[in-house]
Amino acid sequence: MAILGYLVTNFSANRTAIHLTTLHLSSIFKFHIWLEITTPIKDQTGISKTVFSHVSKLHGLLNNWVKLRDKGTKFCKVISSVKLHECENDYYPHQLKPIMDNLVEILESLKDIVDGVAILNDQLKALAQLQPTSQPVIFTWSATQISKTVQNIYKSLLKEYRLKQVVTENVAHCRDEFLIETYVSSWELDPHFNASDEAFLFAEFGLVGVT
Repeated sequence: MAILGYLVTNFSANRTAIHLTTLHLSSIFKFHIWLEITTPIKDQTGISKTVFSHVSKLHGLLNNWVKLRDKGTKFCKVISSVKLHECENDYYPHQLKPIMDNLVEILESLKDIVDGVAILNDQLKALAQLQPTSQPVIFTWSATQISKTVQNIYKSLLKEYRLKQVVTENVAHCRDEFLIETYVSSWELDPHFNASDEAFLFAEFGLVGVT
C-alpha cells in the first residue's frame, strides 16, 4: 500500500508539472504570435510592387526628358547659328519665331515631366513613412533609400527645368557670342543633374540607364 500511495502521489505531481509547463509554453506561443501580428511590414510584396511601379514610371519620364532635351538642343543650336552668322543688325530676326515656338513647346513638355516626377516623389515619401525600417523592399534597397534617391533626382530635375526656362527666355535676344554658346551648352549638358543617382537606382531594379 505504501508503494501504491507513493506512485499515486508522484503521478499527480508529474501531471501538475506537465500542466504548468503546457500553460507556460502556451503563453509563450501566444505572445510570439502577438509579436508577429504587430510587425510593421504586413504587406512586403505589395509595397515592393508599388515601389517598382513608381521607379519604372520615373525611368520612363527621364527617358522622355532626354529625348526632349536633345530635341531642344537642336533648336538652340539653330538659334545660335541664326543669331551669330545669319543676321547683322536685326535684334530678333523674324526667322527665329517658329524655332522659338518649338522651343517653348518643348519647355512646357519638360515642365509636365517635372510635375510627374514630383508626384512620384511624394508617393515614395509616403511609402517610406509606412516602412521606416531599413528592411529592403527591392534587393538591397530600403524604401527610405529609394525615396531619398528619387528626391535628389527630383531636385536636380527642377533645377534643370528652371535653367532651361532662363535659356528659353533669353537665348533669342542675346547678341553676345560667348553667352549664346553658354546658353546652348546649359541646355544640352544638364549640368545640375547627377547621373550616378539614377544609374545606381535603375541598375538595382534591372532597368537600363538613362542616356
